[in-house]
Amino acid sequence: MILLDSPSTKGSRKTLLQLTELKHTAGVVFGCDMSAVLSGSQGVEIVQSHDFVDWQLLADVLSTVLTQSNQRVIAISGSQGSGKSTFAKVLVAQLGRQGKRAVTLSLDDFYLPKSTRHQLADEVHPLLKTRGVPGTHDSQWLAAVLASFSSGSKTPLRVPKFDKGLDDRIDSIMCDADILVLEGWCVGVVPQPRALLTQPVNELERLEDKDGVWRRWVNEQIQQHYLPLWSAIEFWLHIQVPSFEQVYQWRSQQELEVPALQRMSTQQLQRFIQHYERLTRWLWRSPAQAPGALIALGEDHRVTQVTFSASTTPSW
Repeated sequence: MILLDSPSTKGSRKTLLQLTELKHTAGVVFGCDMSAVLSGSQGVEIVQSHDFVDWQLLADVLSTVLTQSNQRVIAISGSQGSGKSTFAKVLVAQLGRQGKRAVTLSLDDFYLPKSTRHQLADEVHPLLKTRGVPGTHDSQWLAAVLASFSSGSKTPLRVPKFDKGLDDRIDSIMCDADILVLEGWCVGVVPQPRALLTQPVNELERLEDKDGVWRRWVNEQIQQHYLPLWSAIEFWLHIQVPSFEQVYQWRSQQELEVPALQRMSTQQLQRFIQHYERLTRWLWRSPAQAPGALIALGEDHRVTQVTFSASTTPSW
């Protein structure tokens, strides 16, 4: 376990001391040679030039662990607004500097097209019109991508692209990769015991899923279609946020990046986030999967603690 203080605004010395501790601990836990991580002046340059130093420090350490241990399918799990997409981009860039072709797979890009979700809303439950919960992703497509990659196939991977402003799939692209980084808010989620599905967790469930049809259906999707996906993951990175208050706060900040005419109002966003609340809280209660790292954030969105584990059954 490593406890981190936010770097001072004065300089890089404190940050580099934190990096030394990260390097040492990761090297011991995973049995890696960390001597090449940000050696010399390179560390100072990155600290001064990168907006999110915490992700950069972690990426520099973890990219070495991943390349030396030959981990090829990486998961980044974190609630909405936690910074997992940014972390994935930084990690992919650092892996590239180490000569690895890394590609980010966003679970969000695998959302079903709007027309398909509307069909689910008609046939199963009206809440499935809204993207987000398990069952609103094209899990078969993602399974095919992971299976093809894990088999060592040299065929380029075809992956979808989803436009959140339009709330619809817009395209697909081809990509080649040595390492896949799968990021998503419910990556790693497991089914809830049926007894926990009885009581609603928020106003949305109380008013719009009174009989529990929606949440039971979602739970079945996790069991049938999502658990098999997680078996392909070789290394886990879990981002913990302080409370659900930060989920609302940080996701609201992200909404400002959407074009104004496509942006959700405050009320729309609050209702939207309630679709995610049950499983977000359940993920926080569930044991984080391993091997990998558990990354805790403070209310200021800075990394406060990192815990590494090389075991598949860790005690975080």
